Amino acid sequence: MGVKDYLQKARTTKSTRIWLIILLLVIVAVLYFFGLLKKGFAIGIGIVLLTALGLQVFDYDLDLGTLWRTGSIDESRVQYTDDGIKIMGTCVKPAGSTKEYDLNCSNFTTQPEAQAKYDLCANEIASYNTGKTESQIKNLDIYGLDGDKDGIVCEALPQLPQQ
Repeated sequence: MGVKDYLQKARTTKSTRIWLIILLLVIVAVLYFFGLLKKGFAIGIGIVLLTALGLQVFDYDLDLGTLWRTGSIDESRVQYTDDGIKIMGTCVKPAGSTKEYDLNCSNFTTQPEAQAKYDLCANEIASYNTGKTESQIKNLDIYGLDGDKDGIVCEALPQLPQQ
């Protein structure tokens, strides 16, 4: 494993980000203690770093580029799987999600409708996870619609719309 791979893995690890924020807080405190930072500046940096620490600890990551472009906190919300796959946008379920955010096959009237949602999420997740294999992303069934993991969801639903 090269340095680039190591740094990429560290970048996607929550504990690494938390330790980095704590290290920066300590550096700011030391610089302030020795009089190398003005009080207002040190407080400002401290507030920003404590906010970042809180967002990390409570698993509330935001993609700033998406937030700036859309202005929507919901669309810029980021979650990571155990494999380091980033999930954001319309396919993210809020932490402690309620039933209104969870989808089951009973939420769809036809199999193609359920398949469209599954494919939308797979394509959306693939768009900002370069370097991940297609099978890693395709097997990431965030709603649990594909019980047998064959890529075809809600197979018991009718294929055509009911007339």
